[in-house]
Amino acid sequence: MKINKYILTFLTAIVVGSCESYTEDLNNDPNNFIVAASDLIIGQSQLALMQHMGSNNARYAGIFSNTMSGADRQYLTLNTYSPNRANYNDMWGDTYLQGINTAQLIINDENAGDLVKGIAKIIQGTLYADMASLYGDVPFSQAVNPNEYPNPVYDAQADVVNGGIALIEQGIAQVGSTSISAGFGGNRLSGGTWAEAGHTLAARYSLLAGNYASAISHANQGISSRANDLLTQHGTSLENRNLFYQFIIDERQDYLKANDAHLVFLLDGTTSRKLTTPGQQAQYNYYFIPDLGGEVALNTNSDGKFGMTAPMTIASYHETQFILAESKFMQGDEAGAKQHLNNVRADQRNQYSSDATGFPDSIATGTDLHLQILEEKYITLMGELVTFHDLRRTRNAIGVPNKQGAVGASNFPQRYLYPQSELDTNPEAKKIVDSGGVDFFDPTTMFTSY
Repeated sequence: MKINKYILTFLTAIVVGSCESYTEDLNNDPNNFIVAASDLIIGQSQLALMQHMGSNNARYAGIFSNTMSGADRQYLTLNTYSPNRANYNDMWGDTYLQGINTAQLIINDENAGDLVKGIAKIIQGTLYADMASLYGDVPFSQAVNPNEYPNPVYDAQADVVNGGIALIEQGIAQVGSTSISAGFGGNRLSGGTWAEAGHTLAARYSLLAGNYASAISHANQGISSRANDLLTQHGTSLENRNLFYQFIIDERQDYLKANDAHLVFLLDGTTSRKLTTPGQQAQYNYYFIPDLGGEVALNTNSDGKFGMTAPMTIASYHETQFILAESKFMQGDEAGAKQHLNNVRADQRNQYSSDATGFPDSIATGTDLHLQILEEKYITLMGELVTFHDLRRTRNAIGVPNKQGAVGASNFPQRYLYPQSELDTNPEAKKIVDSGGVDFFDPTTMFTSY
């Protein structure tokens, strides 16, 4: 992947030698760093977060969630629910090595300030919680201590998600009110404050864990407007472009489309939407390039969601409002739930529609309201990993159909596969797989009680 070209390369500064040797420090240049400062390498963790949320992970999730379509080579196998373990090697390795481990270097740095440590904890906690949400049980308690634990055990999914939330909460306590755009070496993110973003992320994983009270508490302190969304930053240079754009335009032009995607049918009127939405054509045009010779493409134009310099969303105001809407509904507060859903609708009216009647408020109650919340979140967060999490967490309550012609199409994808590289190197991974119940269509333990 081309993103690897701009991953910072100064992480491994190793000093070797004997304290008693007269050659000690002979090769050390006093004018150059031998250990990178934490406020410089935090950019590496940010890039790993970007890659986790916006590269192959997001594309795979989009295919499995039926918001986009795999059309060629290994992406066609994903569209037919036939992935292999090697597909996940790089995604797993990049998240752990470039993201989680780098964050731990910062957390362990006695010279690092509270701010940079807090950011590292928010990023690390997010990556841990998301990996557990995708795979089920994953390394956590022994994951960042290779000298003592070269073969880390796999901790229970719920423990890892809750551990990730705890890390995010620790990070929030350290970052204060600092802006996301605060200057660090290689900063690749923008938005409001780290605290707001952290609260939305903690709310996300609290919802996935079924802890509605915690989700509400965090979301109430989360991202307060679309202007404060936690976003990736991109430019026009080849290696700094939007990751979807890189893949679709620069690398694999025929691999990813939207021909048979359920989301296309929801937005073009082929399939009935649970909340009637006049003016949804603008939303369709933002996501997709209209039918071209029988094909539908993701919109990589300058006005599209996947344009060259378009930011990708890590956490958002819309997600925050949907979390509040669903959590309040689950706690019996229908009026509050409807208000938060309609907060999104009002913002979308400004975002997409010049017609005052576009994106009308919901007036639903009961089950209809619940399903509207879930479907509107599915539509609104298109291209984000949380869509895949929600479909599995809710047992596909909104009825997203399986891919046409998919292998095992009576089943809905339930998890990512443990990568072949992990099975080849960590006996603990092989134990998990050999024990059974961790195949592609096997639900993760945390997502079985909705």
